[in-house]
Amino acid sequence: MIKLENVKKVFPSKNGNVTAVNNVNLHVKKGEIHGVIGYSGAGKSTLIRLINLLEKPDSGKVLINGTDLTTLSPENLRQTRQKVGMIFQHFNLMKTATVYDNVAIPLKLLGYDKQEVEKRVEKYLKIVELSDKHHSYPSQLSGGQKQRVAIARALSQEPDVLLSDEATSALDPETTNSILDLLLKINKELGITILLITHEMSVIQKICDYVYVLEKGEIIEQGSSIDLFTNPDRPTTKKFLDTISQRKLSTSLVDQLKLEGTVTRLTFIGENTGQPLLAHVSQKFGVVPNILTANIMELKNGIIGNLVVHLVGEQDKISASLQFLNDQGVRTEEVEGE
Repeated sequence: MIKLENVKKVFPSKNGNVTAVNNVNLHVKKGEIHGVIGYSGAGKSTLIRLINLLEKPDSGKVLINGTDLTTLSPENLRQTRQKVGMIFQHFNLMKTATVYDNVAIPLKLLGYDKQEVEKRVEKYLKIVELSDKHHSYPSQLSGGQKQRVAIARALSQEPDVLLSDEATSALDPETTNSILDLLLKINKELGITILLITHEMSVIQKICDYVYVLEKGEIIEQGSSIDLFTNPDRPTTKKFLDTISQRKLSTSLVDQLKLEGTVTRLTFIGENTGQPLLAHVSQKFGVVPNILTANIMELKNGIIGNLVVHLVGEQDKISASLQFLNDQGVRTEEVEGE
């Protein structure tokens, strides 16, 4: 559905050229939700603008449904863009237009007749649950409602692909969740493929099937959400995970508890999250697990449980207990103090 092949974008500056996107490859299959996460300056916004050629790459291919957009004439590119919807962080609504007109104006500009415009506006305002806001103006709406209008506007052209440029970063957590639920609904019920960029790991956690970690314009790590959440490799990925799941213990806590021996993070996936494996460890090996932190994360396609435990006992029995947990599908990793 969406495919980037060795895409590169360089911007000139007073201090020399800046490579914003460097030889990026990604492939979003039809009907999936993929996320690109990175810190400010990583190249996320440039990357997403390359997908609909709001920015033209210096090299590489940008393919939508197998068509390389970089080879299209201006007219054919305009037609192809109609199948690529986009929503933005700051909504980009016309302040002097009603909700109805904000959704309708792009359709009118594309030449749709009045009946078709009314049909589509009604349909997509209903999908975003704003049927009662036809005559309201953006100033009368909450941030979440404004974003829903922007989503309805993007959907009104009935795209195959929806691009999201930090669409929830200006919203409070509760509103963010409601918008993410809406995107999940759109993906499931309308079958629209979604690619989003974000700096919030909680967004990735809730709706993404697959994740790319972007740093200095390059994809440094990628994988399914479950793989990335359970087995991150790069420091940047681990830092993002720290924002939603404690992966380190502070030195003060270690000193306060006078911990000696083995402190381990246990990652339980799927069915293992409900199994009393630590009780088995205690009974089978005589090792006493002291739970220091614990949480459960619900991803789009699975559940992950994280425990940080201090294992007390003889070292050979601790090693045997960790091997037992590994054999049961539990990932174990030594936890470092900060």
